[in-house]
Amino acid sequence: MRTRCLTPAPKFQHMHPKSIGGFMRPTLRKRLLLTEGERARVLAFALVGACSAGLGFLAVLHLDHAVFFGEFSLYQAWIVIASGLGGMIALFLSGDRMGKPGQAGAVRAVAGAIWVTFIGALIGGTLGLPFYGTMFGPFIVVVTLMGAPLLAMLWVFNLLGAHVLLGIYQSERDTIFTPSRMSQPDHPDSLRMRLRGRFS
Repeated sequence: MRTRCLTPAPKFQHMHPKSIGGFMRPTLRKRLLLTEGERARVLAFALVGACSAGLGFLAVLHLDHAVFFGEFSLYQAWIVIASGLGGMIALFLSGDRMGKPGQAGAVRAVAGAIWVTFIGALIGGTLGLPFYGTMFGPFIVVVTLMGAPLLAMLWVFNLLGAHVLLGIYQSERDTIFTPSRMSQPDHPDSLRMRLRGRFS
C-alpha cells in the first residue's frame, strides 16, 4: 500500500507591494545620492552648457537682430540648445585636461579651455546646421568673443569655474583610489620613499 505524505506545503509570506517599495526605496536613494565631487562635476557641466547656450543666443542675435524683439523661431531655439549641448559634449571629450592641480594642471587647463571653446563651437554648429555650421561655427564664436571683450572675459571666468569644480571632482577621485599614507611624503609606503635611489 502506498502512503501519502501529509506534510503541509510551506507557506510563503505574502509581501505587500508597499513593503516592496519601502525596501527598494533606500537602495534607490543611495544610488541617486551624489558625492561632493560628483555634484561639482554636474555643476561644471551645467555651467559650461548654460554659457555655451548663451553664446549661441548671442550668435543668433548677431545674425538676426529681430530676435531681440521677440521674433524667435523654433530653428533659432534649436541653435541655442545645440550650442549648449556642444559645450557639454566638448567638456566631456576634453577628458582630464581640466581639473588637475599645480602649474602643469594650469597649462593643461588652458589647453582644455581652448579645446572646449573650439570643439564646442564645432559640435554645436554641426548639430545646428550640418556642414555649413561645421565650417562657420568656430568662426562665429571667435567673431562674437572678439566683438565683445566683456563677454570674452565672462567666458574665461566660466571655464575657470569649470576647472575649479572639476578639480574638486578629481581630488575626490584621487582620495578614493589612493590611500592617504601614499600621499604623505615621509611615510615608508609613499611613492617617493619607495622609489628613492632606484633611478640615481
